[in-house]
This record gives sequence, C-alpha cells and structure tokens, in this order.
Amino acid sequence: MQTPWLGITPIALVAVLFSVGSVRSEDRRETDTNFDNYKLLAVKNVAKANKVVLYEGLPHQFFEKNLLTEELKSKKTVRVQGFPFYTETLRLKDRDLKELTELFTDIKSFKPFSGYKKCGGFHPDYCLEWSVGKEVYHCLICFGCYEVKIFAPKAELYCDIEKEAYKKFKQILQPYRKQRPKSEQD
Repeated sequence: MQTPWLGITPIALVAVLFSVGSVRSEDRRETDTNFDNYKLLAVKNVAKANKVVLYEGLPHQFFEKNLLTEELKSKKTVRVQGFPFYTETLRLKDRDLKELTELFTDIKSFKPFSGYKKCGGFHPDYCLEWSVGKEVYHCLICFGCYEVKIFAPKAELYCDIEKEAYKKFKQILQPYRKQRPKSEQD
C-alpha cells in the first residue's frame, strides 16, 4: 500500500520520519524556548565585551552529510554548545562588530520560537562569542531556519529571528564565509 500524496509506503514514510528525527539529536539537548528568558540573558552586557570571536559553522548535518564528514576528518574543529565550528576564528571589522552587537542586544531582532522548521534541523552557520570578564555569551545563528540559540551565564533562549534583523545578520556575516566549502545547494 502506498500513501497516494507521497507515492511511498507507510513503512518508508516512517523510516524517513525517523531519519529526519535523528537529526534533532545533533542539538545534544533541547534549548529553552521561553521568550521571557531574553530578559534574563543580560545581553546588554555584551556591549562591554573585552573579546569577541566569530566562528564559522561546518556543512549542514542533514543536507551536506558527506561534506560534513570530510570536513570533520580533515579540518581542525571546535565544539561550541554541542555544535562543530572551524577552529580558525574570523576577525570582524569594527563596523560589523558594532552592528552585530546592536542587533543582538535589541529584543526586536527576535521573536518567540514558532516551532521546528522543515529544514533538516537547527544548523548554526555562525557563532558569535562575546567575553565580558569571565562571562561568555554565545549566539548561534541558523540562516536556514531563521533561528538563533543564545547562551548566557544564567539563561538560554532558542527563538526565531525577525525578518529585517535576519536580512541584516545575513548581509553582515555572509562575506565572512571563508572555510566552509561550497555545496550543491549554494
């Protein structure tokens, strides 16, 4: 028996759903989606950062699985909040750093998490890391699903990026793509 609108058997459909579900395991754990946490993140502190680092994300764990495997074998990587990034960090221009910090610290740049997207799972294209003394703040940005995962010393938040902020994040960060190889989707 085939499912008429998909043209596949129910067993094959279950297998596909389980394989997509397994991508969620890349998240390592679920990040809190309570938008009230934005107030607890103390993100205004990042304006006082004494060090800012930009990490570039590796290929997508679902759509570029073979490319990701190659990169993990051949390149130096580091894990940030459970996700792999290239170890070599990217130096931000002062103007870009200022704009990214303004976007990050503006609550209007984000909105409550609207649910999981059909994009193969959260995949951070970039990670911004602000160090304020001993405190570290991470903002993992996924351009595929318009989402961020924000981690601060006392709170975390998984939320969506507002449309205009998304455009700005992407416009600023895309020119920094240096290490991640082109894929068939580019």
